[in-house]
Amino acid sequence: MWSIALGISLGLSILVKHTTVLFFFTPIAWLIVGIVRQKAWGRLAQLCGALLLSVVVFGPWARTNWLLILTGGKRATVDSAIAEGDPPLSSIDAWIYYWNHLPEHVSLPLLLVPLTGALLYAIAHFKNSEKPTSFAKINWAKYPLDSLSWLAVFWMGAYLINSLNINKDDRYVLPYLPVLAIFLAYCLTLWPARWGRQIRWSTIGFSIVAMLLHMWPIAGALGHSFVQVISPGNSIYPYLGKEWPHREVIAEIIDTQPFLQSTLGVLPSTPEINQHNLNYYGALANSQVYGRQVGTNLKQVPQDVRSLSWFVTKTGSQGSIRERIKKAQNAAVQAIETGDKFQLQKTWILPDNSNLHLYRQRLQPVEVKPLNEGRDRVKLERVTVVQKAVPGQVVPVTYTWSGPWQQLQSGLVLVTWKNRQARNVKPTATVRILQDRAIASATLHPGILHADKFVVGFQVVDRTAMLVPPNIVPGNYSLKAIYLNRKTGETYPIDLPAASIKIEAKLGNEINATNVGAVPPCPPSTPSNKPCPPANIPELDLVTQLRMMAVNLPQGLTGLEPVFEQIGRINQYDPNQDYTAQAEQALAYRLQQEPNNVEWAYALAFSRVLQQKVAGSIEALEKVTQLDSQNPYAYAYLAFVHLYAWHPKAAQIALKPAIELNPNLPEIRVLNGVASLMQGNLVQAWQDLQFLKKLNI
Repeated sequence: MWSIALGISLGLSILVKHTTVLFFFTPIAWLIVGIVRQKAWGRLAQLCGALLLSVVVFGPWARTNWLLILTGGKRATVDSAIAEGDPPLSSIDAWIYYWNHLPEHVSLPLLLVPLTGALLYAIAHFKNSEKPTSFAKINWAKYPLDSLSWLAVFWMGAYLINSLNINKDDRYVLPYLPVLAIFLAYCLTLWPARWGRQIRWSTIGFSIVAMLLHMWPIAGALGHSFVQVISPGNSIYPYLGKEWPHREVIAEIIDTQPFLQSTLGVLPSTPEINQHNLNYYGALANSQVYGRQVGTNLKQVPQDVRSLSWFVTKTGSQGSIRERIKKAQNAAVQAIETGDKFQLQKTWILPDNSNLHLYRQRLQPVEVKPLNEGRDRVKLERVTVVQKAVPGQVVPVTYTWSGPWQQLQSGLVLVTWKNRQARNVKPTATVRILQDRAIASATLHPGILHADKFVVGFQVVDRTAMLVPPNIVPGNYSLKAIYLNRKTGETYPIDLPAASIKIEAKLGNEINATNVGAVPPCPPSTPSNKPCPPANIPELDLVTQLRMMAVNLPQGLTGLEPVFEQIGRINQYDPNQDYTAQAEQALAYRLQQEPNNVEWAYALAFSRVLQQKVAGSIEALEKVTQLDSQNPYAYAYLAFVHLYAWHPKAAQIALKPAIELNPNLPEIRVLNGVASLMQGNLVQAWQDLQFLKKLNI
């Protein structure tokens, strides 16, 4: 029973926090060594059974997230340590960091008094022994050495392993403090009986006083000075001042856009005003507002400003903004506060006498209003688009939809602008512009309204932009749209007005698909004597950006580097990453109509990989290898997903055609080496992993 309890509790603890293994590794290793030395094979079997049971508990989660754990670990340790200036492992400071912080962790009374008692106890027993300099005459049987050694193994193992982490932070070692507390409590009982009772009560009293002075400012400056002497560290007092306006900020956004889910761009990062606490209050409001930190990368500030409708800025201290992102934050603040794209919605005077400003876009990307009559289907009421455009241009377009709430909220619209007169089109050219996405980019939110309020129809004005492909054939393009219900899979053609756009031939306007979201070219209607107003052109919808990034996948690592830089950016704009699900459903439908479209096949696989859908990704990538059979990277992607899913044999089978196509491609050989290593073929793994030296990563 105890082994079962150990296995379940260990598995659950790893699910709660995977760094649990840092604390249990040494005790479990110590236990295994002791069991083997005693040849207690039954106990060893019980321990192995408990460990296997823990794997059953946390295994499914670890199998899905192991790559995220490894990559996130680098960001949380190496990158953070460099940014925070933590001591290197080659210095003594790295190994005594947590030792020096023990007074802050437990307070001086609870640290020094028990250790002094243990020292006096040891001296007294040495004096009473026949040979004071020898341990041999001491009757160790009456001391709880087994328990103390077990506590020591746990604490010392955890201390050393956490000291190996180059990123030092007190929160990392909090789990070993209860074990340390047990040891100190035992030492407190070792004081001689003559003084022990008074000393124990005095120590407890001092500790209670220190705790109260850390929690409440009840003794003024004198009390603060006193507590910093006996218990150095940060005092955390309850906030008793004026309430901060987090709830009011969220309420203002919801009152302005009651039918929409909003993402709030948060530029300051103070303890009181940051993306985390604003996101928390947004979650309390039926998750209708999400807070996200943006304006951290100078190159991406224009996309940040174009992609979000709401921002908060603050005067005075900006909080923990590192030097490397101050320029980006300043640029974002300037663009929002001094540009003509945003207007000040409301200002609050904060308790620290600084001002908090809430800004919103002057022209909202999405507007929703109820109609006086009901609707039974989604209809496109109006389309506003420029008359002419050129290849490679980002074109603003406004769709006005109407329909029943449930269909609007759960619907994808597959929009196609097609040239129906084109003839003899080259294989590398296209005669259509696609803009598949959820209505209002899936931001429709019922808010606090009851279901009976949605029996009427609704109108949604959806302002967005579409990308004219660089390889498009010039001509007139007319509009066609299909409705796809995301929940039921139902489709039907959408009633729409006549709409068209003329694409004129013009060279030199192509944009790089890896830089989707960069400042687009001016519309042809812009007078030559006036500057281009790029800020007034909306950002491309996220599904289009995903499709355009997928164009780079056949290039291998060269194409992946800019792709994932952009993915990290746009994930901030869609807090639920719903755009990946939108892309998957739209592309799956498109591929049913054109099963041999290799570009869509790559994009579908990409959307599923981003959602960590292993089985679906493998299915999509197998299709990619059929359509792009002469590209070794197609097989590499399939093999990588197999490795991610712990299918090394399947990964090696997938890599065979790639090795035949290009046996010296480093990416292919490294993946093959990893697959060999996972299967225990060390010789092949060693040979293939030598190609790591050739990878520029």
